[in-house]
Amino acid sequence: MSFSRNTRRANSSLRPRALGAGLALTLASGAALADGAHRFVFTAYSDSAGGAEIVAGRYDVALEELQSHAGNMDPDPSATNTNRCIAYSMTMQWQEAQTACDAAVRAASQRQNTVPTWMSWARSSDDEFLALAYANRAVMHWMSHDSAAAQTDLTRALELAPQSDFVARNVTALKTHVTVALASKS
Repeated sequence: MSFSRNTRRANSSLRPRALGAGLALTLASGAALADGAHRFVFTAYSDSAGGAEIVAGRYDVALEELQSHAGNMDPDPSATNTNRCIAYSMTMQWQEAQTACDAAVRAASQRQNTVPTWMSWARSSDDEFLALAYANRAVMHWMSHDSAAAQTDLTRALELAPQSDFVARNVTALKTHVTVALASKS
């Protein structure tokens, strides 16, 4: 498992600036999966509540920070719920992870729907926000052993942001993991 940080420009309306590699963890064992290119990638918002703790691998601390942040007026519910999705997934709290991941997808979708069609530059950024939410939910689905839901979410993420590194890496990881799983059954 790898992490990407999604940081945003301070003077933009919470637009992504860069996606960079972060902490690497492995979900599965086996020589075929040892290569970093076959690891799933969660993408966290490092400058949102809990983000720095997630990137540092301190998921329980991130959840505490996110819980204390719950009552505040949240300027970016998509980022906050994305970070919740990751922290709950990494602590294997599947029901909470599902709820947070679904909320991240809903918030990113609502954000995307508020952008006028003539603002294509903003829409493409919002497509990437939504793709990020779908890609993270796909990783959560894979971790909780629902490969069909993971495939569905990654297909949607790929449609929205086909050039995004985090989407491509997760698509490759899913294909590799499915191939290895099928080979081990035969």
